Amino acid sequence: MPNSREEHREYQVAPRYLANADADASAAVRPLSDAGWYLSREESGNFFAVSPDFTARLGYLPEGDYCGLWMLTAHRDVFAPPAWEVTLELAAAPEIVTELTTALAAAPSSVMHGPADGFDPAERLLANGWRLETTRWENVYRSPDGLVTLQQQIGRLGHGEEADRQLERFTFVVGLPGRCWYATACSATPAWFLETLTAAVTSPAPVQRRLRPSELARLPAQAVTTLAAPSTREAARMKAVTARTATAPRTGGSAPPGTTAPRATASPKPAPSDRTR
Repeated sequence: MPNSREEHREYQVAPRYLANADADASAAVRPLSDAGWYLSREESGNFFAVSPDFTARLGYLPEGDYCGLWMLTAHRDVFAPPAWEVTLELAAAPEIVTELTTALAAAPSSVMHGPADGFDPAERLLANGWRLETTRWENVYRSPDGLVTLQQQIGRLGHGEEADRQLERFTFVVGLPGRCWYATACSATPAWFLETLTAAVTSPAPVQRRLRPSELARLPAQAVTTLAAPSTREAARMKAVTARTATAPRTGGSAPPGTTAPRATASPKPAPSDRTR
């Protein structure tokens, strides 16, 4: 008989940047699909979405040279290398990526290459209790819980340095040491998209996750978890199990039959998504 203590339960996990990535990643691609982006998948499992004019792309890259990343890029024309690039590790909650793809889907091509200067994270972050540490080479912003850091490189960065990923203008480090995930943005990323990225990564909003007690225990201590109300489907399942248990005939001394809950099905594999590193 399965250990009932290890049954999945639905929880609200906050902030979402501390939740695991075990959610339907296909939701991150839906805004692009709805906006007419072209979707394709490689046999390796890598997935791509391309804008109708072929100048913006999303990649979900579990395999290959850039494995482990979502990658968002914009190009001057169909054949040009990326004019700017944003990446998030696949460990990021898919809900964060969904905010970025929603913004991309709604953005006209005219703003895809908007001005990169003018983005200043200080106003947003310091107003929310973040600390700023400044060195000769970078500004470092730290969240009140100490689990999100934004590193902003100061001064000129060579295009080759960023193209080769030796340095990134903006780097988010999220989570506990040894269990953190990263998001990056290059110097040419438009200010409006940097604002979107910062808001998406740092949002304290909760997300729903289906977790076993052992998985719940692995979340950072700073994560706030609340047992979610059962869905209509889950409530119906529990009611049916209870009814079977109450009405099932018993034979002398035997355990009531039919009391084992059906096994939870695995979350769907992330259909669309792209990752790069």
